[in-house]
Amino acid sequence: MTREPGQMQNKMFLREIIESDQLPSGENAGQFARELMQNLVSSDPELRDDLTYRLMGMLSVGGHLGFSDHEELLGMSTDAEHLFHGIGESGTDTVFMRSFSALMIPLLLVHGEYAHRFSTSVVEEVANRLLSYAITERDWRGYVPDKGWAHSVAHTADALMACGTHPAATKELGDSILQGIKHLAMVPYPLGYLEDDRLAFAAFSIIHHNKTESANIQRWLDSFQLVTDQDNDGDETLCGANAEHFLRSLYFRFLHADRMNTWLERVVEALARFDIYHLDCLPGS
Repeated sequence: MTREPGQMQNKMFLREIIESDQLPSGENAGQFARELMQNLVSSDPELRDDLTYRLMGMLSVGGHLGFSDHEELLGMSTDAEHLFHGIGESGTDTVFMRSFSALMIPLLLVHGEYAHRFSTSVVEEVANRLLSYAITERDWRGYVPDKGWAHSVAHTADALMACGTHPAATKELGDSILQGIKHLAMVPYPLGYLEDDRLAFAAFSIIHHNKTESANIQRWLDSFQLVTDQDNDGDETLCGANAEHFLRSLYFRFLHADRMNTWLERVVEALARFDIYHLDCLPGS
């Protein structure tokens, strides 16, 4: 189907599709979704969030796409032009493509009728690309005035949770994802848009789904230590504050879950290590 130039960015056109819950006659859903992906880089929050992402959800979860479409879109979402588009930049609009490409992964991997068909190798490949992205991302902004949500940390947390809790995910993969979550929980940037809760829910879900061993959970919690650097005091403070917020969020996830409160003491011990750091930094200490 041939479209007019710029039609995929036409808000009225996209809104009408959402309201009718169907594509125009003769439209191929897979091709439409692939072309729609270009809108994820937009700095227009209505076009990117309210229309494009919502429409992608309608196509994926609503059964408009086949399994091969999900496979191809997963590959697109994690490729150099999407998940790694402009990687290393900070403060630019390229973050929207990276962050919203990550947010595509839960839609494509775990929702809808095809979730059970993805193999362990596919889930691992997607997760490994996500983990590579997580450690190379340098734009951790939450909400950007006039441009809406960037939220790369929160979106990556959601995507990692989708991989780590997938039925085909192994316990080894669960361990790797917990390490990725720890990295995100200690980035040197003030996280103030509930990223800690999204990260905590991701970690909690992996543990709750038995995607790691008890001994590894203990080692993971014990590994939360502040690495001091005399030449980088500001980053130390931010990393420590972010870690504290994450561990507090994780504490309350464990607190209200059956059979999970055995980890509360370990979380408190980890928190205490960061509390001591802050006390040591008080004037006159």
